[in-house]
Amino acid sequence: MSSQGGLLYGLLDNLGLKALSLVLAFGFFIFLRGSEREERRFDVSVNYSEPPLTARRVLVKEPPSQVSVTLRGPRTMLESLSRDLGTLTLDLSTGHENEVPLTAAMIPNVPEGVEVVQVFPARIDLRWDDIVSRELPVSATRGGEVAVGHSVVGQVVVTPQTVQATGPRTIVDLMQVARADTFDSTALGEGFHERTLPLNLPPQGVDYNIASVLAAVQVVREKKTVSFKAVRVEVVGLPEATTKPELVTVRVTGAPDLVAGLDTNQIVPRVELPADVDTSKKGSRLARVVWTLQGATVELEPKEVLVKW
Repeated sequence: MSSQGGLLYGLLDNLGLKALSLVLAFGFFIFLRGSEREERRFDVSVNYSEPPLTARRVLVKEPPSQVSVTLRGPRTMLESLSRDLGTLTLDLSTGHENEVPLTAAMIPNVPEGVEVVQVFPARIDLRWDDIVSRELPVSATRGGEVAVGHSVVGQVVVTPQTVQATGPRTIVDLMQVARADTFDSTALGEGFHERTLPLNLPPQGVDYNIASVLAAVQVVREKKTVSFKAVRVEVVGLPEATTKPELVTVRVTGAPDLVAGLDTNQIVPRVELPADVDTSKKGSRLARVVWTLQGATVELEPKEVLVKW
């Protein structure tokens, strides 16, 4: 038998036994490798139960949404686990927990034979605040120019004048005013104008008890006052009569275009004696001075003069 044939014979001799040995050896290798213990990191989501509304407490520093967990166990078991182990829920129902330790027993879905080596962070720090309510004045500003020859009386008036702000004490105590949107008065004419204005959003964590206010402005025609001094008084029906004083001051208040064109010749203050006064013989009497101008307010000084006839 040649050397080459002997080699082939040696390879084929007891082939089944040799194949079985190879399979057993490979299986034992896989078993040893799968049973090796190693460590792997996993994620755990964090949820929490809030205190009831009656507790009047709010978290101002919330827990993290996720924590990291290191597990040790057989490689095959760790490989079969999901990257996210699940969710752990913190009981924060009292509203006074400042610190929550995270223990291995809190980690969900850890199979038997696997141990929790580390939880990071090992604790969760919390910060709470009282929920308070406080009345704040509402402020609204005006923007835009009203129609030419008109002006706005006073400020923007809002209803209601206050709003209730509810939220963490550290924020609400610092708030001074609740602001509404700007009242656009562009080209508004004479009259009383109302609009609903939304309130600007409050700081995060704070709520208002209303979302808008009713705002109003009053627009009037602009007025100008012109004074005419030393205007002679006339006595109706008695051209020979005299008055004391003979001259009065006339103040006319009205729209600028109405009073701007007036001159002294157009202004004739007068007095008219009652019909029952006997003017056939000499006498005197106090009488009221009058003069009017449609669309304007007229003031006379003095308001009465002594008429002699």
